Amino acid sequence: MKTIKEKKECQRLRKSAKTRRVTQRKPSSGPVCLLCLREPGDPDKLGEFLQKDNLSVHYFCLILSSKLPQRGQSNRGFHGFLPEDIKKEAARASRKICFVCKKKGAAIKCQKDQCIKNFHLPCGQERGCLSQFFGEYKSFCEKHRPTQDIQQGNVGEESCVLCCEELSQASVENIQSPCCSQTVYHRTCIQKYAHTSAKHFFKCPHCNNREEFPQEMLRMGIHIPDRRWSLILCATCGSHGTHRDCSFLRSNNKKWECEECAPSAEATVFLPPFFHHIPANSGDIPCCSSTFFSGRHFCRDTSLEQNPGRSWTDWPGPSLLEKPESSGGRRGHSWRP
Repeated sequence: MKTIKEKKECQRLRKSAKTRRVTQRKPSSGPVCLLCLREPGDPDKLGEFLQKDNLSVHYFCLILSSKLPQRGQSNRGFHGFLPEDIKKEAARASRKICFVCKKKGAAIKCQKDQCIKNFHLPCGQERGCLSQFFGEYKSFCEKHRPTQDIQQGNVGEESCVLCCEELSQASVENIQSPCCSQTVYHRTCIQKYAHTSAKHFFKCPHCNNREEFPQEMLRMGIHIPDRRWSLILCATCGSHGTHRDCSFLRSNNKKWECEECAPSAEATVFLPPFFHHIPANSGDIPCCSSTFFSGRHFCRDTSLEQNPGRSWTDWPGPSLLEKPESSGGRRGHSWRP
């Protein structure tokens, strides 16, 4: 039996070893985010990597930074976040030390009263910190983050419903359904599911609950975009369709034809006068004809998101834009469409 002193020493050594692993980063050869000093990385965790005018940032770093206001229109800067404000926030963060890697540039602060911990978004994720993507866009350190009472028996006996693999023994890597209390998922699986299904199709994979389930997932830091997929029908036959992203269609394209109807091997891109823009979940329409699935569908489509707000009872609403609202001075200005 180890004494209390020996146990504390073991915990200290494990913690310091983890900190060393986080701190020992390879020198970057490409652009890095101004607010976390990391490369593009996984868009599921860090959001879209935005680059403009020699400025590079992760979208999640923008909306989660503690003192960064959103003062512009959606078509200015980075979705309303102005370059001069981003640089000011980076200068402020340069005086804050990340409690994980011990380096400066930590733009995110734990929102728990009296807590003084600051961290880079990737460092915080590696240590078990949690960020919420609604309301005030709060972030919490590993000690003050929202938690769930996951029964240890569920973790040891069951597998993740989404990937059918064993659940992690680390509680922060699992997430429990509020409507099916015996069902536990990998956090990464739920996050990918949220990014592919989006707000209007996001529900409990086990019982199809559309109210309690998304609310709890938001509370536990799952990012749920408000993305509405829609099919553009072939202008000639009308029996085939495509998603704009699947066929890389630009917003100013005037027409699209499927491979069978297009005069050449490649489908022509244009939009007919009777432009069909039909919800992809309708049972009366064909499926997307594209056989190529772009990885971008796992990323956040910033032009088709909206702050989920305080209630999810209006699903599937017609909202199109994410509107990070001002609260307590964190955003500075509310979104003006």
